[in-house]
Amino acid sequence: MTSTQQQTSTRSSGNMDNVDERLRQAILDKRQAQIQELSEKIDRLQNQARQVADDVRSETQSKIDDLKAARDAATARLEELKQGTQETWSSLLEQTDEAFQSMSDRFHSFVNNQA
Repeated sequence: MTSTQQQTSTRSSGNMDNVDERLRQAILDKRQAQIQELSEKIDRLQNQARQVADDVRSETQSKIDDLKAARDAATARLEELKQGTQETWSSLLEQTDEAFQSMSDRFHSFVNNQA
């Protein structure tokens, strides 16, 4: 090989090294960008999951509070029924039955919506 051919070969090899290094760096940059994009998507999903969890927790707590209110109303009606006289018994019993039915309906609705 002549010295001119060696120089050309060395330059070609040097150019290939530059091309290889640029290609390598482009691939690395692309992969890094993909990782960054995936990280951002994961962060968004986590935030959405937290928000959903907060929404579900809040909605569930609201329903539980409603169930507690129905329970308290039924308890109050039961106490009234316990204190009732012979004359008020029938009316109080009907009111107590309604309160217990309301409590039962709310509970079953809550359970069915959780499933």
